[in-house]
Amino acid sequence: MISVRNIYKKFDDKYVLHALSHEIEKGEKVVIIGPSGSGKSTLLRCINLLEEPTFGEIWLDGKLLTPPDPYLHEEIIKSSKTYQKLLNQAQKQGDVDQNTPAQLVAKIKAEDLLNEKNEGKQYKRLMKEYYNKHHLDINLARQQMGMCFQHFNLFANYTVLQNLMLVPVELKLLTKEQAEKRAIQLLERIGLADKKDVYPIQLSGGQKQRIAIARSLCMDPQIMLFDEPTSALDPEMVKEVLQLMQDLAEEGMTMVVVTHEMSFAKKIASKVIFMDEGKICEVGTPDQIFNHPQTDRLKEFLQKIAD
Repeated sequence: MISVRNIYKKFDDKYVLHALSHEIEKGEKVVIIGPSGSGKSTLLRCINLLEEPTFGEIWLDGKLLTPPDPYLHEEIIKSSKTYQKLLNQAQKQGDVDQNTPAQLVAKIKAEDLLNEKNEGKQYKRLMKEYYNKHHLDINLARQQMGMCFQHFNLFANYTVLQNLMLVPVELKLLTKEQAEKRAIQLLERIGLADKKDVYPIQLSGGQKQRIAIARSLCMDPQIMLFDEPTSALDPEMVKEVLQLMQDLAEEGMTMVVVTHEMSFAKKIASKVIFMDEGKICEVGTPDQIFNHPQTDRLKEFLQKIAD
């Protein structure tokens, strides 16, 4: 369903994500854990392009969300002037054999030698063709991916019902009547139907977060992304939000969750990803990650959170 391919993300002169690749299948519940600053939230934001990766590609159901990354496509590299220049140099030196093409491609990747402005018409044509063939507009993709943040981002001047109806109506996915019916169904489901006409300021933090999740569900997404959805809540409000997320997981919703709630991860995850310093260090089932860690870094992290 989601394919993350060799993602790098750079802010100023610092890379916060390094060569991340991973496949997320339909129906999986993927929980991402790791210390603060390890790149968890940045990865999640790259998946739906709130942050655009510096290098690499994001795919959703076989469609490309990012611009194509030439370094992932050998045929595009070989169409570049840089490749032809290096090949010509090797031929003049008599240093060409069957391994030369692969060596030149590896050199171009390793040294980041491609400069789109200078790579010629054939290179640009292939890049454009690849984009046109595979690309999906991010606004269409976001209709399939709901996202819930640490902070609720509800519109303060709209009632709860209006918050839920707004996007489906604005995007003309539902009529006003259909959107209202869907919103009320979701509010009933999360036990907040009696709050439909109140404003966000009148809600508790836990109620706001459940409303924010319901707002995403109004789009009938295929996948839900959660970025530390309980981190801004008081402890007594966490349980009601986690229960709603657990209900979604049990219903088969594909989910990617960044969280510090380890008990929740153990309970709902089909797969746990441990990240540190912008890299994926370990991937496994909850039992493998929490009970049988393989790396010293994960063992150290688990010891710290246990203490």
